[in-house]
Amino acid sequence: MKNVLFVSYEFPPLNRGGVYRPLGFVKYLKDFGINPIILTLAQRDFPVVYGEVGLDNSIIDRFFSNMNIIEVSSLKLLNSNKSKFLNFINIFFSINGREGKAWEVDFKIKIKSAIDKYKPSALIVTAPPFSIIPLVINAGKQYNIPVITDFRDAMSQWNMNPFGSYFHYFLTLKNERKYLIESDAIIVTSKQTLNDFSSHHPKISASKFNYIPNGFDGKLEEWTPLPEKQSYTIGYVGSFYYTPETRKNLFTPWWRKKGHHIFQYSPNLEDWLYRSPYFFFKTFSYFIEANPIWKKRIKIKFAGFIPDWLIKMIEEFCLNDIVELKGVISHKDSINFQKECDVLLITSAKKINGRDYSIAGKTFEYFKTQKPILAFVAEGAQKDLLNESGMALILNPDEIEASARLMHDFFERKMHLNPNISFIEQFDRKMQTKKLAKVIQDLN
Repeated sequence: MKNVLFVSYEFPPLNRGGVYRPLGFVKYLKDFGINPIILTLAQRDFPVVYGEVGLDNSIIDRFFSNMNIIEVSSLKLLNSNKSKFLNFINIFFSINGREGKAWEVDFKIKIKSAIDKYKPSALIVTAPPFSIIPLVINAGKQYNIPVITDFRDAMSQWNMNPFGSYFHYFLTLKNERKYLIESDAIIVTSKQTLNDFSSHHPKISASKFNYIPNGFDGKLEEWTPLPEKQSYTIGYVGSFYYTPETRKNLFTPWWRKKGHHIFQYSPNLEDWLYRSPYFFFKTFSYFIEANPIWKKRIKIKFAGFIPDWLIKMIEEFCLNDIVELKGVISHKDSINFQKECDVLLITSAKKINGRDYSIAGKTFEYFKTQKPILAFVAEGAQKDLLNESGMALILNPDEIEASARLMHDFFERKMHLNPNISFIEQFDRKMQTKKLAKVIQDLN
């Protein structure tokens, strides 16, 4: 077996969305003659980096027995400065984030030891956080080992918050190009990200890029169309990656900002309100106002972190009696929760005058569960994927009345979805890992 070092800052038992892609890869690589050794953030540092953090020990019980994991400590703590001014300076002048800097000392020690012991044929790094990418690339140069960089997001186009200034964006774009050039192979999770990279970095050879989307584990469940019953449950799993504060930062013009905020810059506008359930709530409220009989026939359940704005949004639309917030649950319980729902909800951010590149990881778990999907999605990769799957009722978040009518016809069972099973089956996680194994083998 070939050994590879797989550097994943986020990894179980950390319970965050970014852990499941690397977990899926390392779970199946051995089936293709490749033995992964994982370098990841030390568990004791989770609270330092993420604050109040969730752990999912059920993942450990299922997968960790045959995994070789090396923990890397943040010897320089991210919040070590007591001075608010120094903390501001550190954050404002940090281009890629501070995680890599805090990790660097112990990382160099641990990766040298791992390379000496395992003689890896490749180094793989998955990001974000993007600040760990140069650590791996530099190690690849030092020890003459090829580097594969897995971009779960595109550095320069990930725009939840505005950049500190145009100069911040310029340096981010420059660093992104540098990492793309210095990586021996590049992996992206959506075709739109491929297009964005090609557009912003046209001189980089297309042969370097590999499209390997996320996936699901195991066989598909049997398709469960909307049954004829008295009441239904609509379920949502995971985070929304939206806050009113960050949206305000994005959409407030510079002349109305204060202090250093006047220098903020956004290369494109992504409206993350669309990623929240706002437009679903708005449409659902219109639907039950026009069809009062359905108010007592539908229950909405959310499983995941409960932000204050979500509670206020539920109150704004007077849905307290209909919506149930389950809070953070384990991955195992999340799968069971999806199976218990009749319909699954998904949303996407909206890129103003453009196409969103992001595809939520939960999409592929929804595929496996084989339940109908209510998709409040804007133009982009998420909508394209769901449309081709045949599993989703595509609803335009900007056309409330039309979407409410479609929702009515759906729940009245006047329209039916037809899953494209041959398309969906390609997202089996083992099949996606086979693509990664080929990338590794082609480098050696």
